[in-house]
Amino acid sequence: MKKKIAVVLIIIFAIVALIKVQLVFNPSVRVLASVINFSESTLKSPDYLAYNIDLRDLFINYTNADIKYSGSTYIKKVKGFPYSISGSIKGERSAEQKKFSCKADLDVLVLNVGKMNLYAKDDTIYLVAPMLGDISYGFDTGENLFLKAPNLSNDINREWFHSNKKNIYNFIRSIDIEKTDNIYTDEDGTEATEFAITIPKGEGEFIWQLLGMDAPDHDIKSYIYLDKHNHTRKLVFDLSHKTKGAYISIYGNNLSTLELYSPLPDNEEVIATIKRNGSTTYTNSYTDNITYTTSMGDTFTIDCGALLNYVDDGIKIELSDFTVAKNDSPLAEGYIKGKIKTVDNMGDVFENAGADLSDVNVIDWDTIKNDTASFIDDVISKARDNVDIFDIFD
Repeated sequence: MKKKIAVVLIIIFAIVALIKVQLVFNPSVRVLASVINFSESTLKSPDYLAYNIDLRDLFINYTNADIKYSGSTYIKKVKGFPYSISGSIKGERSAEQKKFSCKADLDVLVLNVGKMNLYAKDDTIYLVAPMLGDISYGFDTGENLFLKAPNLSNDINREWFHSNKKNIYNFIRSIDIEKTDNIYTDEDGTEATEFAITIPKGEGEFIWQLLGMDAPDHDIKSYIYLDKHNHTRKLVFDLSHKTKGAYISIYGNNLSTLELYSPLPDNEEVIATIKRNGSTTYTNSYTDNITYTTSMGDTFTIDCGALLNYVDDGIKIELSDFTVAKNDSPLAEGYIKGKIKTVDNMGDVFENAGADLSDVNVIDWDTIKNDTASFIDDVISKARDNVDIFDIFD
């Protein structure tokens, strides 16, 4: 009897040791363990970037849909302009038309100073400003301003992972996974090992169906960073097949932060980050940043806190501590509150807004970025002239 017990214990220890070795040294097993950990742990964390959000609904009914929004704005500080500005905003955006409108009716102190309207189409932004004496500008950015999000066929949730256990297992066995010498250190000091993943052309059909897109006609490169518990600390998706050097990264203890990076022509670059604040559980709270670095070495940033709440007929959004800066020097500060909702049969965005862009002088973006200071000073000067009645308060 004792011998039988001893044999059973030896077998159990051997199995445990084998599993331990596989979890430590077998890349495929470690990646599979990380998927299980993600579906059973990360998805339940309030720090997870998309916690409590139906991504399928968000992408299909808002990001990729025709939407209408309205709200209010308050600008408490503009460089070179000594007055606060408040007003109402409203507009529409159509991903299909690649058009955007924003009409603002602005007040300085107790006087209405007129409208400032913003439009966009394809890669061009239009600023139509009656309050500046009908001086209008157009900026050809050369970049697609209406990128689409995936049209998910299902929300990325625990149920989806459970329904696709077999697909996930077969998928991981079919892809190339290689452990590298690279180490990523998370913000809490935890080290994670990099595994380079290559998804061969034609593999992962169930993933492309989830994303609502055709399977790529090329290999896909990505990287996953796992700590010693096979908990995912960082994911990187290489977008070099579209723009060399571009990527999307999700990182943090429970994948709390999204980072999008793209190099631009003339040695410029743009980085956008969205970080979730999991300690605020009554709403969806984020800290956002966009950083644009020019070929002249100047850095322009947009920072804000964002609150997002689902309501019966749309989403309420509040952008607080909104700051636009150049080389860490604030150009404007304020906040925006509003609500967005999906619109059926919207019609033409520009016609609905009564936009007249016939006399807008479109300026190449290179002209603006090479002498941004002069352009901003010119705009601010026109705004100051328009409300020079308030010079008595200076």
